[in-house]
Amino acid sequence: MMYRSRVFALGAGLALVIGCRGAQTKDAVVTTNAAGDTSASPAGTEVAGRDRSLVRIVNALPSKSRLDVGGGDRTVFAEVAYKSVTRYVEVGDNVVTFRLRQAGADSVLTENTETLTDGYRYTMVALPDAKGGARLIILRDEVVPDAGKARLRVINAAPGVSDADVAVQGRKDALFENIPYAVEAGYKDLDPMTATIEIRREVKSGRTVLLKDMRLEAGKAYTIVLTGARPSDIETIIFDDTVTPGLAAGAY
Repeated sequence: MMYRSRVFALGAGLALVIGCRGAQTKDAVVTTNAAGDTSASPAGTEVAGRDRSLVRIVNALPSKSRLDVGGGDRTVFAEVAYKSVTRYVEVGDNVVTFRLRQAGADSVLTENTETLTDGYRYTMVALPDAKGGARLIILRDEVVPDAGKARLRVINAAPGVSDADVAVQGRKDALFENIPYAVEAGYKDLDPMTATIEIRREVKSGRTVLLKDMRLEAGKAYTIVLTGARPSDIETIIFDDTVTPGLAAGAY
């Protein structure tokens, strides 16, 4: 399976305008992580009216260090723990250099300059590189599935893992195949279900990861991030986004 890369090049990064369905929502969005913690963010159209975009970060660096992220002349995120998903924050500049640091440190681990579109949602992922350093990638979020469908995407943030397949247990055909490192597998709209999701590996040393009884509900967009310190040991970070009409402005 060939994937269209939605990853923006490190340090170069002009936004690639492809398939932006759901990138600018007309209603607020509620995000829920695997622990059941929730956060809310305003409608994309509302944010666009303020000439701003929405950005969050996932810490997928297995070093388990807490991270700070600066954008322009301010700290955008602070003390982000491993496997955490932050709430969305508004960013006013369209061209931003995001700098990744260990929490409280002055030295920059890596940086990425990006062009953002007003009202759009983006997820930054801090992930390890193949040499033990860090990378910072940014992906556009498209959180509105087709009517009656659940939406799923998978992001491979595990260096050395290029043969991971994602499938519903009991089904031969995978939902996503051979997802490249530092790339998302795109979005796929699915019929709602409760099922065990398998992260399959072709190499003998790579165990199959089971996400048991994962509930995919209509109207929600789910993200699975693959990470891990070693290619043979995959961990997952899971969260979902739900467009929520009528959410009071004070909720976010």
